[in-house]
Amino acid sequence: MRLKATIVFLSVLFSQFSQASEDVKVLASIKPLQLLAADIVGDTGDVELLIKPGASPHHYAMKPSDRRKLDSAHVVAWVGPDLETFLEKSLRGSDALVLQMADAEEGHENHDQHEGHGHEEHDDHDEHDDHKGHDDHAAHDDHTKHEDEHDEHHDEEAVADAHHDHEHAGDPHLWLDPMVSLAFGKELQEQLARRYPAHAETFAGNYKRLEQNILSLDAQLKESFKPLQSHGFFVFHDAWGHFVNHYGLNQLGYFTVDPGRKPGARHLTEIREQLEHEKAVCVFSEPQFKPSIIHAVTNGLDVRQGAIDPLATDTEVKQNSYTAYIRSVADQFIDCLTAR
Repeated sequence: MRLKATIVFLSVLFSQFSQASEDVKVLASIKPLQLLAADIVGDTGDVELLIKPGASPHHYAMKPSDRRKLDSAHVVAWVGPDLETFLEKSLRGSDALVLQMADAEEGHENHDQHEGHGHEEHDDHDEHDDHKGHDDHAAHDDHTKHEDEHDEHHDEEAVADAHHDHEHAGDPHLWLDPMVSLAFGKELQEQLARRYPAHAETFAGNYKRLEQNILSLDAQLKESFKPLQSHGFFVFHDAWGHFVNHYGLNQLGYFTVDPGRKPGARHLTEIREQLEHEKAVCVFSEPQFKPSIIHAVTNGLDVRQGAIDPLATDTEVKQNSYTAYIRSVADQFIDCLTAR
């Protein structure tokens, strides 16, 4: 009995030692989630990136090296099947702790006292579920057909007003709303503390710093955007609804719903007409895509051009990197929308 008790004691002691010495190992699907996870993980381990900077998650195909990363990950952070469609099946059989940002979207309502703009309107519009289907996934053929019909409809119809364009449940770019990101940061903190209890105190402290940084920046940006909320603009693709709604900005439309599909000629003509009538002061491109279409539409017009990156391609992964990224995005908006 004494020998058995000693073995049990040594086993528990070894388990505790293993947990204390185990490095945190997180795999993030996209760069913005890597920034968020790194803010929580801190120096307790590493946050690896699945989709390399510059690649679009909308039509990504996994490589064998990606599969190896997925198989060795302890924790996986992703947005959800509306964005990383290629991951959905693989994650079903994963042994890793899987954290989905889309599940945390509702949790951001806990922070409504810090917000000037809620997101209840996202629940009322489901006609733009545009990012779910891809041609290389046979299981989504019906949805892909719907997408094609929807894109043709956009090519033939006038550009909708800003609120109709963006207040829908199909926009998977959730990290561009700081409050949704804050809710996901809380989920990361809590779940990582369960997976790595020896680091729970560090995770809690890191989340507290993230919370303070986001709320402080958010208050500053709301003040900075107030005089710019009537200034119209166009974006390259339909990625900015959460950011635009949160800060009450006047987005007039976008060049394309899906960056993998070229916009129709009639749609581009309608954008050109609005620009000619000076309804927009700025047109934004994205670094992942060639801006030739934007240049062609704006040629000869007195309209400013800016560049905004929904994927945080050039943001360095370090402490406070998520708020640094949101600040950089906001700076681009403010610079292009401000009258000269």
